[in-house]
Amino acid sequence: MTLFAGTLLQILRGFLLIAWVVMAGFTVFTPDQVDGNLAWTTTVVITVYAVRFGWLGLTARLGMNRCYLLMEGVAVTNRFGRVTDSVAWSDVTGIQQTTVVELYMGAHRMEIHRNQSAKPLTFLAPGVKS
Repeated sequence: MTLFAGTLLQILRGFLLIAWVVMAGFTVFTPDQVDGNLAWTTTVVITVYAVRFGWLGLTARLGMNRCYLLMEGVAVTNRFGRVTDSVAWSDVTGIQQTTVVELYMGAHRMEIHRNQSAKPLTFLAPGVKS
């Protein structure tokens, strides 16, 4: 998932939660106008957040979508735990780090340049602290 898609999904989850709060307010103040919409809205909100936090817990427990610093070099895995790219420390010629800090999130983009003509190993690490 790209940074743009992740940010967009985070914004959509926020709007979904806001819509649920508005729906709950309408149910309290005018219960005859809603007619059970709060039940399915609550189900959707709980399902979306359960899937989100369940996937985060599963990927953290199984070590997926990570960057591993090893004695031999660096290995980057995808969200299914398979190594997508790696580089040995003997092949590293330079490291370039770009930090992006915004109002609601931060990230570090790392480029590890190699001796060979291969493209650099690039990965994105979320968080403000390096």
